[in-house]
Amino acid sequence: MAVATDSVSFVNAVILGVNSPNVRQNNRPTLLVSRSTAESPNKSISFAGNIQCVNFIAGVNAILQTGTLITNSVYLFVNTGSGTVVLTLDNGGNIGALPTYNLAPGAVVEFQYNGTSLS
Repeated sequence: MAVATDSVSFVNAVILGVNSPNVRQNNRPTLLVSRSTAESPNKSISFAGNIQCVNFIAGVNAILQTGTLITNSVYLFVNTGSGTVVLTLDNGGNIGALPTYNLAPGAVVEFQYNGTSLS
């Protein structure tokens, strides 16, 4: 891209496209997960009520309740906090082919639930 004869670049710009994580997060029922430093880092996450997106605003150990996930549904996980979020399933299934999935600060990931695991 260029303006006049000088080149222009975008650094750390928010993605606003039709299929961007920002748009998908804002158009889905979203659960905000946080904790104070006085609380246990372990959080049990329920998707009851048609939750399709989880926005973590603090580092936690998130234990996802598979009894509340819907088979073949796609779930969006966003880490807008400064700490790593460790995702696990309460049934021992895998997330992204791993028994635990580390969601780094600033990361956004989508997984589909197959009845046992998120992939």
